[in-house]
Amino acid sequence: MKEWIIRYLIVIGISATGTYLASFILKYISRAINCMDRPDDKYKLHVQATPRLGGIAIYAGFIISIGYFLFYTASPGHDDSVYILAISSLMTLLVGLWDDFRKIHSDGLSALIKLAILFVLTFILSLNGIIINLPFPREINIALTLLWLVGCTSAFNAMDNMDGLASGISLIAAMAYAAVAIQTYQFVWGIIAAALIGGNLGFLFHNFHPISKKPASIFMGDGGSFFLGFTLAVMSVMGGWSSNPVKASIIPIFILGVPLVDLVYVIFRRQKLGITKSLKDIIVYSGTDHFSHRINQAGFSRHKSVLLIYLISFSVSLGAVILRNTAKYEAILLLAQFCLTFLIIFIFIEVHLSQDKQKS
Repeated sequence: MKEWIIRYLIVIGISATGTYLASFILKYISRAINCMDRPDDKYKLHVQATPRLGGIAIYAGFIISIGYFLFYTASPGHDDSVYILAISSLMTLLVGLWDDFRKIHSDGLSALIKLAILFVLTFILSLNGIIINLPFPREINIALTLLWLVGCTSAFNAMDNMDGLASGISLIAAMAYAAVAIQTYQFVWGIIAAALIGGNLGFLFHNFHPISKKPASIFMGDGGSFFLGFTLAVMSVMGGWSSNPVKASIIPIFILGVPLVDLVYVIFRRQKLGITKSLKDIIVYSGTDHFSHRINQAGFSRHKSVLLIYLISFSVSLGAVILRNTAKYEAILLLAQFCLTFLIIFIFIEVHLSQDKQKS
């Protein structure tokens, strides 16, 4: 085990260094080709045009470190799933980048095209055994896998609304994956998590400055959020969380709970208030009503809002790591803790909104 932990640290170091250095290059390229995120939308919080190709930097660190592991170490035990994940995550990165470039002159890719691409990737993954494994017919499990991949990818895309938020949540999730990999001796799977840890660490040096309060010098863009959401979703399907299939399905929901619950919350709240009335409205609507925005509106600075969400995500992820070894009644208590954590957030948000309404 000690040898593998050393390998994890090497992979983290290579990935972090690769992403950190690549981010400087991508800033220059973004400006050169005018791929900038401009504050021309009332829902955007930044005040100056910012390079938006950081997702390429994260993927660069990720794939370089994976390549090092596969080709420059004597590492038996990996199979084709590592290559499949690397290629499929590249496809989602390219879809996001296509969206980033199209948004310069239009509204980006249609949701139908994105869904079709994710369906094809889900089918390819299923052919290679990467599929949700519940006691249902294969067709239903493929449909559930597609729903999971779409949900996670969308959730991380929506979560990328403040400096450091999406990357920090991804970092915490990858750390939880790595912890389980060590516990269960799934070392090759853990290498992928280590590569994501490093990629997000390297990117955060450019994207989040809680001490100096400087704005991000580069954004990950849709390319980055698509890549991270999809990769974390696929990894949760790949990992052997528990011999109990139900528990194995619940644990990833805990680890990715913050972006997933945030997405579900805003969808239902917008429907309830009549802000969105159709599926198209749900997909294209963008607003400042996510957890991060509400915490910020309640009086926290943006940086403190992000740090608070980090704390929530870390707390819930700890419960997920513990859950795999619990008895039935302990699992129920942890599930209750998960629900109560978000209930507290909902109460906090709704009380603040109510007070704002009364003042106005």
